Amino acid sequence: LYAKSIPEALPVWIYGFAMIWEYFSMVFVRSALSAHFFPRLTFLYFLLYHIYFYSIPYGYFDVALIPLFLFMLHAMLYTILGLEAPNAARGVVNVECPREVYNRLSWHEPVAALPAEWTMFLPLNSRLSPLHDRVSDTPTNDANNNDRWEGDGNAAAG
Repeated sequence: LYAKSIPEALPVWIYGFAMIWEYFSMVFVRSALSAHFFPRLTFLYFLLYHIYFYSIPYGYFDVALIPLFLFMLHAMLYTILGLEAPNAARGVVNVECPREVYNRLSWHEPVAALPAEWTMFLPLNSRLSPLHDRVSDTPTNDANNNDRWEGDGNAAAG
């Protein structure tokens, strides 16, 4: 019957936070660890804010955005410094392999289009491997002149 009293700009702030999370995940979340960690932690922080929002009838909702922002900043800094920097130093994420995990789309994608990026809202279902670490499917001859597929330990009958 009566609407809950909330600050007028609260939906804009929540939408702004969601945009920041989305842009951060598109630009900085590139390794498998950070792709696993960052969305779950931001969901936890967002869920805690909503638990406060729906459990207190007339709370300080605009003031509660400050800790949400600080927790969001904590998640971003930890993702960059604790997860992305070590993976970049190990070479897991580099120029040749800019993202360790991505989502493979079920629809056709033009060859000339930009590669598909993932967002927090699409599931990750594929793992990218560097070009030189891939096993090719071309037949090669081993020392005994037996045809076998590269990467396959079994020699095929010639």
